[in-house]
Amino acid sequence: MSLLFFWKGTNYYRDMNIFGKSYELNQNNELMNRVGRGEHIWAFTRRKDKTYVLALDLSVIGKSRNTPQAQGYKYGVYHVEGDRRKSRYFNTAKGADVEPIIRSLSVTINAKTLGHSFQGERAVKQLTASDDVMLMNFASNLMTI
Repeated sequence: MSLLFFWKGTNYYRDMNIFGKSYELNQNNELMNRVGRGEHIWAFTRRKDKTYVLALDLSVIGKSRNTPQAQGYKYGVYHVEGDRRKSRYFNTAKGADVEPIIRSLSVTINAKTLGHSFQGERAVKQLTASDDVMLMNFASNLMTI
């Protein structure tokens, strides 16, 4: 089971400035606790020019629960760690618009603005195998950082 995660733009830019490529995600959606080793969490964000772009392909190697004292707890109780050799951070400044791809996936998009369909615990959605392949194909030519 792969997942699609919306990394709110303000959080993405702040996290990258503070932590850099941490290869970790935290969220309150229980799907984060059900993702398996070797599966993908695709994270997308919204650039300052309002274009939605892929930010991360996290290949899962571990998961745990955060304690209230844990550093990333403000984003959620579920913690996922990625394989540093297999995960990829994409160059969001030069990334292609991923919105048409996301809208063509099997996930439910209820709002006119894409990001509004990924708010709070709904920020994470389960993907099908064909959704995962579509994102892999889209990401194959993206620049990484």
